[in-house]
Amino acid sequence: MRNVVGLLKGSDPALNDTYILVTAHYDHLGVRQTTDGPVIYNGANDDGSGTVSVIELATAFGSAKVRPKRSIVFMTFFGEERGLLGSRYYSQHPLEPIAKTIADINLEQVGRTDDTEGPRVGGASMTGFDFSDIGPIFAAAGKAVGVDVTKHPKNSDSFFGRSDNQAIANLGVPAHTLCTAYMFPDYHAPGDHWDKVDFANMEKVDRMVALGLYMIADSPTEPRWNASNPKTARYVTAWNALHGAAPAAGQ
Repeated sequence: MRNVVGLLKGSDPALNDTYILVTAHYDHLGVRQTTDGPVIYNGANDDGSGTVSVIELATAFGSAKVRPKRSIVFMTFFGEERGLLGSRYYSQHPLEPIAKTIADINLEQVGRTDDTEGPRVGGASMTGFDFSDIGPIFAAAGKAVGVDVTKHPKNSDSFFGRSDNQAIANLGVPAHTLCTAYMFPDYHAPGDHWDKVDFANMEKVDRMVALGLYMIADSPTEPRWNASNPKTARYVTAWNALHGAAPAAGQ
């Protein structure tokens, strides 16, 4: 298995040596034995939806007349379901310097709106929403296109370490996973088929992601961890080490 990567070089000579990662994992559970024989676990939402979104975003950005100022790395990881293998590998063998990587937006489960807590149309959530500047940036992007990007009161923090963003965050890079539904009826089950994906809603979510990426890419300032949140202490320490910065007062 391999990580699959595409690079869109930014348009600004002063900023195009900084990089935003847009990621998703393309593996799922494969074929498993059941009482009825071998069954394919297709993983249309987890994480076919994220993989397709990365490809569509890369296509849209690549064909746009106005390119973002910073560079964007579009990447699909292998082995998330086996312990974040692809993202951990990339963190040890980056194609672009980690110190020049300013954010990772990881896309997972953005296709289905039949959340176990109720319909999730026109909404999205980001893990660790208030761990960095990135959550509010995407909330603003969502407001502009009609997608309500919020912090889930329970799952936003507890799911932060359950996807590939964790491997990147461990390095000190502000990294989050954006999803539509944290849990849905066929999670890690054979029934996670393509025909249950809400494609119209996924298109809207992807447009929101594109706008959020432009906002980060064209901003003169880079996203930073929220040092006032005690849950970010390890990531702030890693960021300081990565950039050779002294800890701020109170850290």
